[in-house]
Amino acid sequence: MNDEMPGFFKSLFVAFVLVVSVLLSRGASAQPDSVVISGRVLNLTPRLYREAPAITFTRNNILQPQSELTRQAPLQADGSFTITMPLIYPQEEVYLDYGGKVYTTFLAAPGELQLTFDADSMYKAKRLFYYAGVNAGANNQYIQYMTEEGRLMKQNKRYGEAFFDTFWDLDAGDARQALQRRADLRMSALLPLSQKGGVSPDLRKWVEAIVSEEQLSALYEHALVTDTEVNKATEDSLRRLAAGVMTFQRVQWVVRFGDYADRLLEKRAYQNPTRSKSLRVETMAELIKRYIKPLSAEETGRLNSMIQQGSATTSELDFLNRLYARDRRTMDLVTLIEKKNRAYADEFGQTATDLLNARLLVQRFYQLSLSEQELLYDYIKTKIEVPAIAQSLNELYQLEVKDSLYIRLIGQRTDLTATPTEVLSGIWLSQSRDNGKDWLKNIQQLYGGRTLYVLKWNLFDDQSRNEVLYAPALRAQLPADVEFLYIHLPDTETVNSPELWKKFIVRNKLKGVHMFVNESQAAQLMFKLNPLAYSTYSIIAPNGKYYSRNAQSPSNGQRAAQAILDARRGR
Repeated sequence: MNDEMPGFFKSLFVAFVLVVSVLLSRGASAQPDSVVISGRVLNLTPRLYREAPAITFTRNNILQPQSELTRQAPLQADGSFTITMPLIYPQEEVYLDYGGKVYTTFLAAPGELQLTFDADSMYKAKRLFYYAGVNAGANNQYIQYMTEEGRLMKQNKRYGEAFFDTFWDLDAGDARQALQRRADLRMSALLPLSQKGGVSPDLRKWVEAIVSEEQLSALYEHALVTDTEVNKATEDSLRRLAAGVMTFQRVQWVVRFGDYADRLLEKRAYQNPTRSKSLRVETMAELIKRYIKPLSAEETGRLNSMIQQGSATTSELDFLNRLYARDRRTMDLVTLIEKKNRAYADEFGQTATDLLNARLLVQRFYQLSLSEQELLYDYIKTKIEVPAIAQSLNELYQLEVKDSLYIRLIGQRTDLTATPTEVLSGIWLSQSRDNGKDWLKNIQQLYGGRTLYVLKWNLFDDQSRNEVLYAPALRAQLPADVEFLYIHLPDTETVNSPELWKKFIVRNKLKGVHMFVNESQAAQLMFKLNPLAYSTYSIIAPNGKYYSRNAQSPSNGQRAAQAILDARRGR
């Protein structure tokens, strides 16, 4: 190693050497199966190869609609490619994106799957993709099914294209009947295939999963809109989440169910506030015994007595409170999980309870330090019995901690200044007590002559936090001379943690320039950054002037990219 290499990057090199062994030691959940996807882009020209040298494959995780479950398959000179993707469910949808030029969906399963398409036919062929290997029958027939379904949806607008225009006004019984008619319409799109040699069993199962889970998603959303409760049959359907076909529609169903469960538990807590706020004495004593360290022999004995008796005197409750206060943060976290787990179990079956417990942790990842994530993951995974949900949680947890050594090293840095510092490749961090207006002006001067896409966000604001997760995909569509400037605005109602800010940036590979702005700096930037609000975006042209103060968000990928490119060209 070069003796002139800065000490921090030497530390990163050591971290890189160690990270593999650390990851191998984590997460004992059963390993998922994999599909090997290979194929070829026919008639790949040198120009097309330069424009799009790789194919991106993406799949879902049931616990998080927006996660980095992607693999890039680099193209060889002859257009061939190979990639391996892990799978949790027996069959899963996979989404192909070739450089933003063509897209498709196919059904994967453990084994080998081959696909080919002709670059000369990308914009004119009725059927572009051809499949072999696992699920070949379903994948080769899928385009025919989609074409027929699209025709039926246009032909029968009441249960097709215009269905949701009136659906939300129906009562619960009529809503179920209407959804069944829509399901019958969608399933009838298989009829032409059955008349021409038969429908692949895998395609039928795939379509049945999509159609039935659209019904379930709509029923839960209808219950939310109308402030009603679903019937037992709808609730019992949650057991199917343990197996079956993993589709984007299933993810949408889980999102709707999660929102419904949150609302239902809020109602139950209002109806019975004491139960929602308390834990049994023996449960609290067990948690304190497990998480408060060190304990004396006398303290352990008193806790064991309370666990055995299931009760406590007033003085013993005071004793529990004193022990609790020794590590209030940890105890607050684990008691929250325990209270939620009990509430879930009171309302739902095992599959739904497992799902909601896992979802609870995933939704809070961004709020937790690495050590807190590990503590709660180890605690929650012991409660989850459904293998597919346990593996889904483990998959997301491993993504959270895979850069843990880098996150710790960067979190310990105290040398960040107003001038952005590159802490990892392409990630530049900036912290300062300077006047906010002067600070931003200096950064604009550093990147003079370049187009800037400005993202105003806060880690604890759900909308803006979710939006910045789309930024890497947007950035990938743009030339290298476009820079992203992330301005983290303060929140007066929460603690603004630089450590969690750094962790989130590194974890999600948010390449660009980052400013961590305090309240006084935000006030100084009020006119310069107008509108000064979370989840607002702007574009600064290469001449340093605003091209747009109300630009498209990162989730509006194509429109946002086009506006940035127009600013870059001076249009």
